[in-house]
Parts: sequence; C-alpha cells; structure tokens
Amino acid sequence: MGDQPSAVTREDLEAGARKIVDTLANTGEGMVNPVFLKSMGTAAMMGVVYWVGRRKGRKRIKRAISELARMV
Repeated sequence: MGDQPSAVTREDLEAGARKIVDTLANTGEGMVNPVFLKSMGTAAMMGVVYWVGRRKGRKRIKRAISELARMV
C-alpha cells in the first residue's frame, strides 16, 4: 500500500495520442472505398439523367397535345 503511482510523463501522453491518431487514420482509410464512391457517383448521375428525361418528356407531351388540339 506504500507504493505511489508513477507520474505520467509528456512522452506517455504523446505516445497515447499518437496511438489514437493512428487508429483513427487507419479506420478512416478503410471507410472510403473507391468502388463505393464510384457507385454513388453513378447512381447520382443516373438520377439526374432520369430527372432531366422526365422534364423533357413532359414538355414533349404537352406540345403534342396542343398540336392535336390545334388540328381538331
């Protein structure tokens, strides 16, 4: 019971912080997978193309209906 705890030195704190930073860096690198990023980019691009196509199709249908109404 007479043992006193050893003092924490600056080197101990720096080593602990370095260990935490290295662990976080390795975890972050594993999360950003290039295949995942490419698939998300492709999905976003397909969504934009779909949205633009719907808008053009809507305009084309309205134009066709107005032409038919004019002919009748």
